[in-house]
Amino acid sequence: MNPQIRNPMERMYRRTFYVNFENEPILYGRRYTWLCYEVKISKDPSKLPWDTGIFRGQVRPKLQSNYREELSSWECKKHVYFEPQYHAEMCFLSWYCGNQLPAYKCFQITWFVSWTPCPDCVGKVAEFLAEHPNVTLTISAARLYYYWETDYRRALCRLRQAGARVKIMDDEEFAYCWENFVYNEGQPFMPWDKFDDNYAFLHSKLKEILRNPMEAMYPHTFYFHFKNLRRAYGRNETWLCFAVEIIKHCSTVSWKRGVFRNQVDPETHCHAERCFLSWFCEDILSPKKNYQVTWYTSWSPCLDCAGEVAEFLATHSNVKLTIYTARLYYFWKTDYQEGLRSLSEKGASVEIMDYKDFKRCWKKFVYDDGKPFQPWKGLQYNFLFLDCKLQEILE
Repeated sequence: MNPQIRNPMERMYRRTFYVNFENEPILYGRRYTWLCYEVKISKDPSKLPWDTGIFRGQVRPKLQSNYREELSSWECKKHVYFEPQYHAEMCFLSWYCGNQLPAYKCFQITWFVSWTPCPDCVGKVAEFLAEHPNVTLTISAARLYYYWETDYRRALCRLRQAGARVKIMDDEEFAYCWENFVYNEGQPFMPWDKFDDNYAFLHSKLKEILRNPMEAMYPHTFYFHFKNLRRAYGRNETWLCFAVEIIKHCSTVSWKRGVFRNQVDPETHCHAERCFLSWFCEDILSPKKNYQVTWYTSWSPCLDCAGEVAEFLATHSNVKLTIYTARLYYFWKTDYQEGLRSLSEKGASVEIMDYKDFKRCWKKFVYDDGKPFQPWKGLQYNFLFLDCKLQEILE
């Protein structure tokens, strides 16, 4: 991760923005990715970015080796590609790591990119997030890169598995980029023809790609999001590991399992619990079968999700739900307490994860490479505190 680092640009020209960020799903002649970034410090009361700038893919042509000796010089020009280490994403990562920012602060990084990352860059982004648990990354893309090809679709899923949030740029984000990253000379952002149709198509396509649950999560994601801290700063989303069993003659048969996390969806703001219910109701649920569903969640459900889950249980008597949660979400607020009680009243079993639950979750839902679960300092103490609070709420 060491391209010829250059300082990021402050802004781009209007024509550059319009040409490279046009959200036409299939667009020829835009071979470089442009990346506008913001780095913010979590819990900074000013809400102002710590740094902003723009990178673009650097021109470092490299001929694919299998063509090098076979093609004429004229033919070679058609098979030139650009080394991944010089892509805009890699330029940003090199710049960020070169600044040696303190590990004791949590950083929120947002990318506004003209193309989603290629598979090679996705691998490096995943490694970066694994090495920097104090960083959260949101990628808002104008277009999806080769979204019809399996490797590129898998790359988008891998980004999600690594903890990055991926979404399609909407009109507000285009206007925000125009205002903050373009020499706009006071002119407002003007959407192009079919702007809304293009957004709707890409948004639907990304939702389709990311809709199915993940198989498992990476170890750093588990340790960061499931750590049962009493004050879990920087953990703003819920991760939900699930197991679905079919109840047959007083016994259960394991059937489906996977992982959901909050999706960035401007229409539904789809939390992990809603992602599960949508998938379960559309793809799995049958009135002729009885189900035992088990969740391991990093946060207990928010007020709205608790209400939706309770309503679902009230109308589906053939589903039994057990929720093991690492932490309680706003447990000191009365309305969130009511949400937990409504779940219990509709038949859900809500419990705090203890050591054996974390160990079981690690074994079933983490790419652990054969390594055992390593409990953190304070796990048992925090469990006792949270368990006591939950019992008080449910009494």
